[in-house]
Amino acid sequence: MSGFVNGENLENSIGDELKEKPIVLPKNKKYLVVTNDEGNVKGYFPLKSKSLGRDWIALYQKAISAIADAKLSYEEYRVFLKLLSKVDFENYLTISQTKIAEELDMYRSNVARAIKGLTEKNIIVEGPRAGLHKTYCLNPYVAHKGANRKESIIDFEDELSKQGKNIIDASRYFD
Repeated sequence: MSGFVNGENLENSIGDELKEKPIVLPKNKKYLVVTNDEGNVKGYFPLKSKSLGRDWIALYQKAISAIADAKLSYEEYRVFLKLLSKVDFENYLTISQTKIAEELDMYRSNVARAIKGLTEKNIIVEGPRAGLHKTYCLNPYVAHKGANRKESIIDFEDELSKQGKNIIDASRYFD
């Protein structure tokens, strides 16, 4: 026999014979409670979360190694890392250069130069405009955030071809 409880309800779920030595578990987790036929608690097992939430990104080691070898400027590295922290689902980036400059305490012109360098190296590609601001898309061969990496690759390569860039360069990180 088993059931689910939140950590905060553990005290009420412990049988009388165990109340002398209650088990203290974190209150912000859920647990599977296993009991015997008489209802006595035999054990608590933490349940794993099914979702990573919004704060995650999958990086590809070979691509990161290639970027380390790409001789990015100091500003390009800083902007690249800031962009990684701002990637939205399906690899879109909608942060303005002014906002990046504020957050990194950099001149906007240095941010613009760094973004230009990152686009020339196909680490990011310019996407559709969002009002007055440009959007960008992170190369899905480098990192990915979202449900469908294959769709992100197709979108990325479409943007490259619209700009007359060589699609093969986008996947060079996986030689």
